[in-house]
Amino acid sequence: MKLFDYSTLPDAEPAALEELVDEGMMLAEFAARLALKNQIVIRALTDPEPYDPEHYADLARSVLSERARESEGSAALAGAARKAAAGREGLGDHHHDYRDGDYANLRRRENTHAAVADRLSSRMNDADYLAAFVERARDDAWADVSGAITARLDREWVAPVLDAAGRRERDRRMHQLRREVSQLVREHHRAG
Repeated sequence: MKLFDYSTLPDAEPAALEELVDEGMMLAEFAARLALKNQIVIRALTDPEPYDPEHYADLARSVLSERARESEGSAALAGAARKAAAGREGLGDHHHDYRDGDYANLRRRENTHAAVADRLSSRMNDADYLAAFVERARDDAWADVSGAITARLDREWVAPVLDAAGRRERDRRMHQLRREVSQLVREHHRAG
């Protein structure tokens, strides 16, 4: 069997920094929106207070801030790895054993993460961006909740199998329900 000849591959042009930052933003925003969506679902199920977009704008700032700090940390790690790799010749022993040949790629990573952190930080203070971000998270939350409800309602429900005692109990409950409904109707007519 002939080994693959890597020299036959065309040289790949590195992606532009702006492309890398856009992709990093897409991932960071998705992670932040997922965290916010989960908070919206939890609060919708547990909090008696009505939906308040301003409350969620504060939460959006918080999750975006977390992603910005994450990106700052990643930039710092890439910078430290770049500095450690400077002047180290040869091939690495494992995938985190960076060498001088990795310097430019580590610089791009550092710059990309720093730019993502900067962009996230600036968006945390943009009221229009936050309102749209919260609305997208709310739409995602509703899609999850309504999907779960639809799936549950679409399931085929098997009618319960009742023995004679179960049928008598069901009949007794239905009779009681009819009496209660009739009583409510009479009270409503008297009051109305």
